[in-house]
Amino acid sequence: LRAYPEPAPLYQKLSAWLGVPREQLLLTWGADGALKAIHEAYAESGDEVVSARPSYAMYPVYAAMVGAVAREVSFRADLSLPLDDLLRAITAKTKLVVLANPNQPIERVYEEQEVRALLDRCAKTRTLLVMDEAYAHFSPASAWPCLPISDHLVIVRTFSKAFGLAGLRLGYCVAAPKTIAALHTLRPMYEASAVAIAMGCYMLEHPDLMTSYVEEVRQTMNWLRERFARMGFQTFGRWGNSLLVALPGRLSSCQVKEALQHRGFLVRAETEPPLTNHLRITVGPTDQAKRFWLALTSVLEGLRP
Repeated sequence: LRAYPEPAPLYQKLSAWLGVPREQLLLTWGADGALKAIHEAYAESGDEVVSARPSYAMYPVYAAMVGAVAREVSFRADLSLPLDDLLRAITAKTKLVVLANPNQPIERVYEEQEVRALLDRCAKTRTLLVMDEAYAHFSPASAWPCLPISDHLVIVRTFSKAFGLAGLRLGYCVAAPKTIAALHTLRPMYEASAVAIAMGCYMLEHPDLMTSYVEEVRQTMNWLRERFARMGFQTFGRWGNSLLVALPGRLSSCQVKEALQHRGFLVRAETEPPLTNHLRITVGPTDQAKRFWLALTSVLEGLRP
């Protein structure tokens, strides 16, 4: 720990694991480090940045930080987001399109043909398409097959979700060499700490740790989904690490959230349209989910009129 971080070993292992050359990779301070650098490099005052809403809350924040206009395309009342809605939002003023794949809290997965359509549009408007794939290891869909065919694509990923290293703030982005070179000019002196680099190397040396955790989360989500179904609650979400639960009108998601917090569990109350009264529950290990379920059933019993 007395030595300054040396990222070369992690770059080497990540390059081999992903099957891309070093010049197409940039390590970042979590996925956020990549997203912030992309906005700083490619957008400025008066430009437009297109994203979905609701989605990751920092997208419009990063746009505002560089003086750009956040143009958010809203999900419809039926919780859908047609591709045409996004394509119409991309104009000559659009410098960035930033989309989470899959999106949260309303799940929206972009299939390869949709990514290709977005890239075709972005090529015409000289726009960079940023696919935030924080949950990539939970999802069968990815923009990855489109990397070799377009210089207008950046894929952002993180060690926070499937690898379980959120506290170490380790992420990376993959793009054409010229894009990585542009982003490299904005990197800090050290893109990650020595501890984060060591843990990143360890996880890439033992990928079974990640795959087994992802499988456990999937099984736990199914376990929770079945129990919500028995109670008559509708759930959404298959390809991330969280469930979106629609509560009946007699229950307030804000009240449920507050009551669960007193019992040691943090969930999100999602009330931004088109969501109205929903809980977003991040799913972890099975033993944690069982303790959560006991707390939730106790809360629901206490709130029953």
